[in-house]
Amino acid sequence: MANALTRLRDHFAGTSVDLVGNGPTATMWRPRPSVRVVTVNAGLKLMAEHDAMADLYWVQDERFIATKPQALLPYLDRTRFFAANADIAHQAGIVDDRLIPIRMLDYETFSREPRIGLGHGYNVIFGALQILRWCGVRRIDLYGVGLRYWSTDTRFDQRVRGFDVDLHRSGDQVRLVRQALDILEADGIEVEIHGESALSIARTAR
Repeated sequence: MANALTRLRDHFAGTSVDLVGNGPTATMWRPRPSVRVVTVNAGLKLMAEHDAMADLYWVQDERFIATKPQALLPYLDRTRFFAANADIAHQAGIVDDRLIPIRMLDYETFSREPRIGLGHGYNVIFGALQILRWCGVRRIDLYGVGLRYWSTDTRFDQRVRGFDVDLHRSGDQVRLVRQALDILEADGIEVEIHGESALSIARTAR
């Protein structure tokens, strides 16, 4: 795993990155020359729709593997690197030469060392931001990271809100992802949020 993570860091060091989540504003994203792409969960489906490749695909939620494998397995050829919560990779029996299993720590920790593990943060974007900070990226543009679970917004690939929307954890998700972005910005990484997002509201309220 350590060698694979080192190759991942070499691939991302000093680059600009589009981090594409699964919220409705993911549909704003378009491939851009010379910009690396990271996506999560159902994001590979969006890559396929744009005939694009992700540089990294990250999955950390056990429920995603259990309930939505059709949004993952048919599209694995759409990513250069594939990283996942080590527990779900094992449980799902995923066999892929590109797979980088990463240990999950507790829910609140922002880890600066993915080779030891990542904090969960109740949200897959929290894990992705820890990876990108460690890789030493220069800039991150966020798409599909609305975290507006109290609204009528659906994920980009859903017509109606799913049963798995974590309304009871929405406040924690916004708080922790916002903290993660603050850490990145303090480290000199530029961050821009595209579209409506509770993260922007959290910033304004500080």
